[in-house]
Amino acid sequence: MSAKKKKHEEHENHERWLVSYADFITLLFAFFVVMYATSTKNEEKEKTFEESIRAEMKLTVVGQGGRGQSAGDSIFGDILNPFDQFPKRGGPAEVKDYLERQIRRRMNDEERKKYGIEVRYDASGARISFAAESFFPSGSPKLKKSAVDALNMVGDILAKSDMRVMVEGHTDDTPVKTAEIASNWELASLRATSVVRYLINHQAVDPARLAAISYADQRPLVPNTTAENKAKNRRIDLLVSQ
Repeated sequence: MSAKKKKHEEHENHERWLVSYADFITLLFAFFVVMYATSTKNEEKEKTFEESIRAEMKLTVVGQGGRGQSAGDSIFGDILNPFDQFPKRGGPAEVKDYLERQIRRRMNDEERKKYGIEVRYDASGARISFAAESFFPSGSPKLKKSAVDALNMVGDILAKSDMRVMVEGHTDDTPVKTAEIASNWELASLRATSVVRYLINHQAVDPARLAAISYADQRPLVPNTTAENKAKNRRIDLLVSQ
């Protein structure tokens, strides 16, 4: 009888570790529940804190004439808005989007149409295109006074970046020959150089980032079959690239 009782007690002792193990698992589960709850609470606190800061910053700054501006929007916009910063990374598409935004901020639709401004991109980079007639008299490489506004605008944008800028001169296929200009190659080259010199002398664009090149009539956008197409091909392109 005593032998059976002893054997039964040994069996009970052998399985007692399961109770301790179950307690341990329960405590461990409770620990992770507490940690998760604490983490969630902290995230909520951080979110609440951020919202309160933004709310406090949204103070109305009243200037002359009673017009106000949200200080919060202004400060956070200047600091946090990546769209106002020249993209240091990314491809030609990102640069093109940035250039379009900056140009639209500085010029309305009528002004952009006046200068024939178009922004596009390809594998080489993003291009700002200007109609040659808006910059130069016919057959001449001398800048018009009316070109100053457009050049100042684009120079202000480019001076804030560290990207390379290739100024390309393009013509149509109509031959040109004067005492000073032997062909479209010279005309396109001199026009591109005039733009480069202006950006250096009047907009402080780093000369090391600038270059001028002539393509003459060799890279038309459209066939030179109509007067309208010829005008489209006569242009100055600014190729902006990494």
